[in-house]
Amino acid sequence: MRLSWVIAVLFLFGAAPERRKGPEEDRVALVGLLVREGDWDRAAEVLGTIDPAEKGVDVVRFHTLEGLVALHANDAGAAARAFAAALAVATEGRELLEIHLARAHLAGLSPNEAIAALDRAGEVGANLPGAWLLRAEAHEAAARPDSAWDALAAGAARFPDQPELQRQQVFLLVRLGLFREARTRGEALLARPDSDADDAIAISEALRRGGETEQAATLLEAALLEESDSRDLLVQAARAALDAGQPRNAGRFLERAAVLDPALSLEAAEAYRRGGDVEAALRVNADVADPIAKARQRLGLLLQGEAWDRALALEARLSRLGLAKDDGVAYGLAYAAFRLGDNARAEHWLKDITDPDAFARATALRQVMAACDPIWGCS
Repeated sequence: MRLSWVIAVLFLFGAAPERRKGPEEDRVALVGLLVREGDWDRAAEVLGTIDPAEKGVDVVRFHTLEGLVALHANDAGAAARAFAAALAVATEGRELLEIHLARAHLAGLSPNEAIAALDRAGEVGANLPGAWLLRAEAHEAAARPDSAWDALAAGAARFPDQPELQRQQVFLLVRLGLFREARTRGEALLARPDSDADDAIAISEALRRGGETEQAATLLEAALLEESDSRDLLVQAARAALDAGQPRNAGRFLERAAVLDPALSLEAAEAYRRGGDVEAALRVNADVADPIAKARQRLGLLLQGEAWDRALALEARLSRLGLAKDDGVAYGLAYAAFRLGDNARAEHWLKDITDPDAFARATALRQVMAACDPIWGCS
């Protein structure tokens, strides 16, 4: 009677007694919090201080967290052992543990064991889109691409609102070399209202790596019509253009991207240079923020464009930036001076060159200079 009264009074005043967690259980809860926050190193450190045999420890939770930490550390064997230990004592939630175990087996290159674990996850696993992705990955790892496709198709049919399943279908087609079908399904994926630039980038990259550069470029051009101000999409389009042997197109894409990310100006100028469009390269070079990279690239562009006087006009800037001590830069200035007929100035830049490659070119240039007619010059 007295105990009931005490509890009632505490409840009325908001002080109902709460079961206090023991120190071991507190630490298990702390590990769970650290895992949720992504602080894996600290989670592993605290986990190592817990004795799962201690009274009051939630053993299932302890081993589950142990497995997750091991998975993050890429220790698939330890993860599998931890999840198996959790399953050995778990009375509920076993299906989710089986899915974790499947992840560990797959990471440990045991795809058949992973599939068996997914089978044991039953309907709980079938109701999770990620489980179908795991099943497909396991079948592909076991060299059963048809079964991998079936898993993705079944998952996509069950979860039509999950684009990742359709995305992985496209990637599987690319890996199988079925590029036409991959492009068709990729375009269908991009037509979804929930698709974005990342989808176009991922699919085009898969096609690009498969050697289907034209397919990748076509897909990206279509995506850019919908999202023309995506920096990453423009960069990916430039990669595809370079693969297709179209550096000037790559320069155009990178120049547009450089408006969003000025750090890309150097790459845009280089793409134009490779495409032989020196004037466009010089235009974009003007926006390069790094003064050293900018001056070095500008000298190269002017030399390629045979603008000898403009190249030689960079002497003071290159010296101020310390680049004139670079043997390649010195040779470039010497060559520009030579082409302008100023051999004395050329010799000034040649005399301190020591780099073997630059030195060989300097020696050859001196021989040409020595062969020049003192009146008529060099032909």
